[in-house]
Amino acid sequence: MIAIRWAKTLAAAAAITGTFTAVALANNVNFAGKTVNVIVPYTEGGGTDLYARLFVPYLRKHLPGNPTVVIRNMPGGGSIMGSNHFHKTAKPDGLTIVATSSSTLVAQLFAGKKREFDVLKWRQFIVSPQGTVAYVTTAKTGVTGKDPVADIQTLRKQKLKYGSKQPDAGELRVILAFELLGMNVDTVFGLARGEVRQAMMRGEIELNHDTAETYLANGEKMQKDGQIVPIFTLGYPKGDQIVRDPTFPELMTGSELYEKLNGKAPSGPLYEAYKSFVNLGVAASKGFALPEGTSDDIREVYVVAMKKTLDDPEFKNAAGEEVGDVPQLFGNDADFAIKQAVDLTPETNKWLLDFLSSKYGFKP
Repeated sequence: MIAIRWAKTLAAAAAITGTFTAVALANNVNFAGKTVNVIVPYTEGGGTDLYARLFVPYLRKHLPGNPTVVIRNMPGGGSIMGSNHFHKTAKPDGLTIVATSSSTLVAQLFAGKKREFDVLKWRQFIVSPQGTVAYVTTAKTGVTGKDPVADIQTLRKQKLKYGSKQPDAGELRVILAFELLGMNVDTVFGLARGEVRQAMMRGEIELNHDTAETYLANGEKMQKDGQIVPIFTLGYPKGDQIVRDPTFPELMTGSELYEKLNGKAPSGPLYEAYKSFVNLGVAASKGFALPEGTSDDIREVYVVAMKKTLDDPEFKNAAGEEVGDVPQLFGNDADFAIKQAVDLTPETNKWLLDFLSSKYGFKP
């Protein structure tokens, strides 16, 4: 189901991206008789693994020469082990690519000496944005879903629990949103996303978040059954602004709610950190990259292959009906999204580290 949801979201972008190609560049690169290795620095069956496996048949089909394409799962350290391996061994010949996710970008910020790679030096060829929905249980909280501002004001008066794997995980994007909105949230660490949902259904945790795909698959039914109420999305980065998530245009963003609650637009180091993590967890949610030093010709061939995939009738048929209109980012645009996510100013970086240290005792 998750893979199909990814397919649906990606297929929705095909009409926008088109398949305009640089034919001359494609003719200069040919992978006939060769093997392309896809490093997936996560376990089999996880979100990034499913994302990678969705594309493999179409890379075989659309890369010049129709190479063999195989996935190499290398889990460990929140993607650090596999990403370090990619950094140390991948040659700039187009035969090794790496799958990325928000966890890879968090590692870029917080892994310290354990991280040997630098995502800013990789040649991104596609980044796949994906929205984030925050929601709350209706039991005991008193939220109604009728007035999002009133609901946040109600929640501000309560001490709420939220679950996360660890302080330096992708969930930090949601933790920063709660902080921006002045909510009193006690984060329980050591929980995977499935465990958080189970704890919520047992009444042990009031707050949770899902990616767009997961919310469409599971959250909407819980919402219809009156078990939960969505309270905001993280929105979608557009330049230096955050706009409403096109998959959930009826939901306000965290920054919109801040302005409604405070009578002014958000600003300052907390907001800058929040924007960075919206880029990290939404705009750059998943993607693929080539190693440092890869030529423009080879990267363009991968960009072309991805655009052809999105417009492939077989891909569209497997995807089913479309579920959103989130444009994919390619080449330089993908590089820009990664840079916006992890290239923090010294002031924002210091604030973020001080926040994690004072609130959770975390030190990289």
